[in-house]
Amino acid sequence: MRHDETMLEKLQNGEFKLRKSEQKVANWIIDNSYEATSLNITTIAQNIGVSEPTIVRFCRAVGCKGFQEFKIRFAEELALGKISESINIRLDDSTAVVKDKVAQYARAAIANVDREIDDEQLELATHILIDSNKVVVCGFGASNCTAFDSFHKLFRMMPKVGYYPDMHMSAMAIGSLEPGDAIIAISNSGKSEALISLCKLARSNGAKVITITDPGSPVDQTATVRLNIKKQVDTGLFVPMAHRLKQLTIIDFLVYNYARLNEQRAAQRLKKTKTALTNLKQQHSII
Repeated sequence: MRHDETMLEKLQNGEFKLRKSEQKVANWIIDNSYEATSLNITTIAQNIGVSEPTIVRFCRAVGCKGFQEFKIRFAEELALGKISESINIRLDDSTAVVKDKVAQYARAAIANVDREIDDEQLELATHILIDSNKVVVCGFGASNCTAFDSFHKLFRMMPKVGYYPDMHMSAMAIGSLEPGDAIIAISNSGKSEALISLCKLARSNGAKVITITDPGSPVDQTATVRLNIKKQVDTGLFVPMAHRLKQLTIIDFLVYNYARLNEQRAAQRLKKTKTALTNLKQQHSII
């Protein structure tokens, strides 16, 4: 058991000793995390089909004095982003409720990223970027979008970074890497056969591999340095792409740490790119 586990995570992992009726309450809270902080005890009891005293007993079983303390603690975790990434959009939700649920979901996802990324691994990854002669950002499928956004962020400060949306071009670029080069491999599942092959190719050429993927996955096993986060399992109709926000937040960690450790070169590069854009806009009346 982790010391920083949230109440919801403990419920999901079955770490509380609950009676059958109390477990029924737990199951409802797991599936309705956001409603648990906004509804009163009477409404929750009616939704679950249990008595109000059962809910009070449940609150005591999870370490709270009563329902109000449970709501406050649960709401604090949600406000701080320390709650598991779950969402429950209902067909009868209003537009305002949908907006609130999606916003809370995204905030929670991003706020948890720093707990998942190891500081030493981030430091190593940053120094790899600083020391590399060439860096290729690579991702396929949905991760291809993240790879392009990552390239855009890195390119403003790093002249040696490359991105190739075509799989064959990626293979040729990575096939030409040498010791002193690196790739950033991005994958939600970590099971992309094409990406696994390219990571292995990079390693065989002596290049380093920075992974942003699911821990323990095949892509992760090719890594030199790991900036990994758990994959987003549910990709259904009512599940926002918060995982992509998490991946891009990790890239921001890299970008800002790179700028901190390589300030002069990063500032010069950024100034040049901004000047080029400004001149282009002035010459062609681009807004």
